[in-house]
Amino acid sequence: MSPYLFVLAKEYLNRSLKTLTQNLNFNFHSKCAKLQVIHICFADDLLMCCRADEVSIKLMMRVFDHFSKVSGLQANLEKSSLYIAGVPMEFKDRILAELQLSAGSIPFKYLGVPLSSRKITIHRCMPLVEKIVERIRSWTSKFLSYAGRLQLIKSVLFEMQTYWAQIFLIPKKIIKLVNGICKNYLWTGSHENTHRAPITWETLCKSKAAGGLNIINYERWNKVALTKLLWAIMAKKDKLWIRWIHCHYMKQNDINTMEVPKQASWLVRKLFTAREWWANDIPAIESFVQNGRFSIQNAYLHATPRYPKVHWKALVMLTGILPKQQFILWMAIQRRLATVDRLANWGIQVTHSCVLCGCDIEETHDHLYFECPYSQSLWSGMLEWLSYRRKVENWEDEVQWLTTNVNNRNPRKTLLGVVFAAVVYHIWMKRNERRFQNQRREVKDRAKDIVMQVHITGQKKCKWTPILSTLNSYPNCNS
Repeated sequence: MSPYLFVLAKEYLNRSLKTLTQNLNFNFHSKCAKLQVIHICFADDLLMCCRADEVSIKLMMRVFDHFSKVSGLQANLEKSSLYIAGVPMEFKDRILAELQLSAGSIPFKYLGVPLSSRKITIHRCMPLVEKIVERIRSWTSKFLSYAGRLQLIKSVLFEMQTYWAQIFLIPKKIIKLVNGICKNYLWTGSHENTHRAPITWETLCKSKAAGGLNIINYERWNKVALTKLLWAIMAKKDKLWIRWIHCHYMKQNDINTMEVPKQASWLVRKLFTAREWWANDIPAIESFVQNGRFSIQNAYLHATPRYPKVHWKALVMLTGILPKQQFILWMAIQRRLATVDRLANWGIQVTHSCVLCGCDIEETHDHLYFECPYSQSLWSGMLEWLSYRRKVENWEDEVQWLTTNVNNRNPRKTLLGVVFAAVVYHIWMKRNERRFQNQRREVKDRAKDIVMQVHITGQKKCKWTPILSTLNSYPNCNS
């Protein structure tokens, strides 16, 4: 009930303020006269404007005071300010004293973002960065898997900046800071700076078919979101801010040929500059409209470079692979796991020998997969469990063979990819447990874990049921 009462009260305020348009003694603000705009409100936030003369100010405040008496709703003077310019200081001080308001200055924050006629500064955007950092600090997620952190970046952290990105062009330095924070969080679980990112942020922003993780490119998305505002101006949507731009800046001019209005604010100028991002191809912008609505997704995909597809995309993009295992498989295929040889390049000294087989051989990616007797035994046993009779080759040959033998259409071939991802993941986890925690488990125990995982996942995959019904025993893996 209370929301309806609130709407009724605001409607009464709206009608009361509109009566000023009939008062010949009231003068509009110079930029609001043509559209007869007196106020703008959103929920309980209210902006009222008029010419800076005593009569107009008092008439407007008289209407507001009347509304307060009738409704019982009082303005919070501590959160209210008066923005006035172009008048003598004595007049300004007197009005402030009479209204019991504090003097405000531009830029100021409205609905969570800074409002200014000038270019938004890095300092004004720092609250966005601080908000993201504060959210990361509040998460007790240092022990989340890479896949878990990736999901938080894609959902929570990205959504936090979309509101700003749909209003104005965010400075490149701020975007770089946000990208750096997200990158650090993905690889370390903290926002603090690190120079040991295994894979560049540019690669992470590529599509999965191109070898990335499909993270949104913030800078590109920001420009596409502003293009939506440009399209709204082109389409002459019935919105106040669009009518205001047409009234003051376009004035019946063709948006395809008109110059950027020099007297406009920085934000408005950037909206017109958005034409250059699309090489002034207005029909291309209109092609992103579906059922009368501009599709940011379609525009973003159009603006994304066409990267070549990786040959192993079918292996990584299989359905049924657990996200945490999929992430480790993706890193392994790109040879970015922190094996001993890579740690040595970073200046981190650890025992160079392989902890899985105990041989005095340097732990490299190729040794770990599958020159090491431990990993070779595990993968060989899982292949035999799936009724594949073949000799285990080196890493590159195995990936090449799997790439041509897995797909989502054949359940048996899907299971082959799922099991391979699990093997790669468990070998890496086993290596970490032995090297850093001195924990030891036999190959057969790892194989049992994989079998149990596959059967549990298969309970949700009806197409897997006939195959899994025949796989009712544990693999024979020699230690």
